[in-house]
Amino acid sequence: MSAAKSNTAAHKPEKIPFWDRFGAWWNGHALSSRPIKPSNAKPLPSHEVRYEGPNLEWETDRLRIVQELWGEGFSDPGGAEYILNMIKFFGLDPSMSVLDIGAGLGGASRAMSEKFGVWVTGLEASGELAEAGMALSVKAGMGKKAAIIRFDPDKFEHKVKSIDCVFSKEFFYTIANKTAFLKTVESVMKSRGQLLFTDYVLAPSAARTAAFEKWQELEPDKPHIWSVQDYKEALKTLHLDIRVSEDITDQFHAKVTQSWAQYIKELQSRGVPPENPAVLVDEVELWARRVQAIESGDLQVVRIHALKRDTDRLMSSW
Repeated sequence: MSAAKSNTAAHKPEKIPFWDRFGAWWNGHALSSRPIKPSNAKPLPSHEVRYEGPNLEWETDRLRIVQELWGEGFSDPGGAEYILNMIKFFGLDPSMSVLDIGAGLGGASRAMSEKFGVWVTGLEASGELAEAGMALSVKAGMGKKAAIIRFDPDKFEHKVKSIDCVFSKEFFYTIANKTAFLKTVESVMKSRGQLLFTDYVLAPSAARTAAFEKWQELEPDKPHIWSVQDYKEALKTLHLDIRVSEDITDQFHAKVTQSWAQYIKELQSRGVPPENPAVLVDEVELWARRVQAIESGDLQVVRIHALKRDTDRLMSSW
């Protein structure tokens, strides 16, 4: 071996083990910089998703990972208990109908339908998630009562005045023309119908830090971010009276970071998923960017509950 080759070999960087890179990247950049408010919440449940028999086309590595992280049938933070607690404002009963916009894998749709006997239509923009969500609803015997359907947000249409309650979770921020979209949402709601959604919003004193700009640049669906005030003005124009406007950033941040910390601990015990570790890295990078944008103070998460005015009665009084 030549001296040049020998020196090259001597100075070749040592390959850092996967778990060292993974753990340091997440723990060092996402879990330590924002204090988490004390919580009396129970320990998060352990999730392990098992497919029966050979994987179907929709049963991808990513969908297995996100369900292990967030709960079976869920592709983002939540879980059935969390969803049911959130939608208690609706006062659902079997006579009511719900539209779940940005339904993901349909976990929230199925939780609402199973608990209250309501008919839920889940709309999902991602073909991958919509196909998987519908398959999971069919598997659960809820293919009709909690159908998950792919839709194009830019061509959103639905039967006018047909829905009692509209629910959406961290989806509206992806809509470019939110004014037109919300107008359609209002049109599908019955008089005295309800809208409940959570979303990423721009903080009032946002400085648009590097972390926030990186989040915007690398988010899978380009963010079209609004502030809470933007939502308030738009909903007021649409005759939707806001009953609750709540900053849930700390709650959301704690749920995300605690879920990831627990998931990392579980994976360290049982080993890195053998199928495709790169999928896991992509997912942790996605959520670390979101957490960093929140920790920068520029990005917040809010919950808004609004009631549609009884326009039919108002019109008849004229």
